[in-house]
Amino acid sequence: MFSNLYFSQHKFLEYPVINEEELKKSKSLIDQSAAAEILYNSIRYNIEGLSAEKTYFSKIKIFDRKRSEKWLNIEIPVMSGEMISGFIVNVYHHNNGKVEKLSYNKKEQLKENVVKGLKFYKMAIPDVADGDVIEYSYKLDTGIFNVSCYLEHDIPVVYQEYNLEYPDDIIYTFNNAGSLLQPKHHESKLDSRLGKAYRSERFAFADMKPVKQEKHVKNIDRFRKRIKPELQKYTFGNYSYEYARTWNKIAKNLDGNDNFGGFLKSSVKNVLSEEIKTTIKKTDRADKIFAYVKTNFRWKDDYGIITSQTPKQLVKEKSGNAADVNLLLVSLMRSAGLEANPLLISTVNNGILNIVSPNVNNLNFVLAAVKIDGQYYFYDATSPNSKANLLPERDWNDFGILVEGEKATDISFSNTNNSTKNLFVKAKLDLENSQIRGNFSQKETGMYAIETYDSYEYSPVKYNDAFKAQLNITTANVETKKIADGEMHSTLLFTDNGNIDIVGSKIILNPLLFLKAQNHGFDQVEERINSIDFVSPNHHTKTVEIEIPEGYKIAEMPKPQSTRTDDDEVSYRYKCEILKDNILRVTSEIKIASGNYPREYYPFFKQVYKLISDAENQVISLTKK
Repeated sequence: MFSNLYFSQHKFLEYPVINEEELKKSKSLIDQSAAAEILYNSIRYNIEGLSAEKTYFSKIKIFDRKRSEKWLNIEIPVMSGEMISGFIVNVYHHNNGKVEKLSYNKKEQLKENVVKGLKFYKMAIPDVADGDVIEYSYKLDTGIFNVSCYLEHDIPVVYQEYNLEYPDDIIYTFNNAGSLLQPKHHESKLDSRLGKAYRSERFAFADMKPVKQEKHVKNIDRFRKRIKPELQKYTFGNYSYEYARTWNKIAKNLDGNDNFGGFLKSSVKNVLSEEIKTTIKKTDRADKIFAYVKTNFRWKDDYGIITSQTPKQLVKEKSGNAADVNLLLVSLMRSAGLEANPLLISTVNNGILNIVSPNVNNLNFVLAAVKIDGQYYFYDATSPNSKANLLPERDWNDFGILVEGEKATDISFSNTNNSTKNLFVKAKLDLENSQIRGNFSQKETGMYAIETYDSYEYSPVKYNDAFKAQLNITTANVETKKIADGEMHSTLLFTDNGNIDIVGSKIILNPLLFLKAQNHGFDQVEERINSIDFVSPNHHTKTVEIEIPEGYKIAEMPKPQSTRTDDDEVSYRYKCEILKDNILRVTSEIKIASGNYPREYYPFFKQVYKLISDAENQVISLTKK
């Protein structure tokens, strides 16, 4: 909670006019290494009835455009039912002592994008140079529940403010997620609008350092500081809503909601075949029902815990939001005699669920939980390549609320399923052209396969084309497909010009070729802040087989390397060997037994990945016999 807040004479909602001093500014006074900084951010929510108008205004100073790509691309998240308007972008240049202005004010210039179920309007701002200031604003019609605001960004913030104006018959409490952050100014007022009492809460923050970007973090947004007003009570006409103070009360309210409890109580008895419903083994029965829903119903990329249609409409339309699809799965499981219930969660991008502070508005997704012989199995039918207890990365966010009628139980759950990635190269040396040619394959299982399937299905051409840039090779005949048991398999032919040196009669190369370690991300010098998150236990293997050219021999083999913890939690091995037919095989393999480790383990992993980097960057020399 915000504490020790006071009334202030500070003036809010006074958008500053661009000035020459801002354009001449050469570096941030908060962080001199920053590529950009936010000069001014203002967010205002004005609530009338059950809707809110969001007004957003921002000024961003660009110091180094090459390192500011994110801030040269405006990105506006839009939830289902929200409408954007009043979009304006201005770019200010300083030229020969004059301030020049370029304007872009057509909403048509915004392009709609959907990324992993989240919708954004995006615009790449053209013709921005070092020293320029970008100013943009827009309005968004939204609801009274979604009025939160992130305070921390990956660049410094000189000034930002948050304003919430609402009728006095609505009650909010103000929490700030993340670490405690005190505003520089706070104003709380009660005014009259057309004879109705209106309350305004305003907060201003100044000179904020950028949030520390750490690698191997599930989603840094889970830890960014933000203002998150929580709706406690509102009255609209004859209807009154009051905040439920316990998870059981929330469960009771949901059970009485036509679009949750009513949906689950609707008849779905004629949907499944008798063959599925009479499958003897319960886990097999659950898996068959899961497969049926995934095959016959499509997720429309909309999140939510409340359904948008009745089961009858859903069976006809064959598509719906997350609640439609997964609550139907729960209903079908129940109709087949299984003990199934909804598991409500906050997805990774929505922030960690605070289970000690019950609030239905912090939940944005629903899974199906089936209890068989005392063990829970979790299902997400919105993900076509998922399985029981093998869910997309977005779902693994530590906590959930199991709803059993009017009873709610908070549970913790983590990904214990192993994910594997096997990379294999079979290569020949083309000495005449100083090239390496061959075949490459990638096989993925577990959560890796789920994420790859989703990326491939979204854009097959883009996914296959990405191998060229990722591996820095020339590719041909790229194919990606789903094979047995959900495994994803990619193959291609390659030509590599950058991993072989021919000096006279000597050939020098790294036997791992383009698979050698580049940057594992364990290079942080400052003290680690967050836990180390791999999301899933994992097993990575790289294998390269190279045919030694006739008349050549290996002058010296790379040294083998290995390490293993006493409890087998982490192990690594690197080995080179000569096979028959003059084939050199090199293998690099790491196994990590858990998906998450405390931050205190960072020095250990830093040491392990230093060993991996040293091993994988060994070279060999081939000399003539």
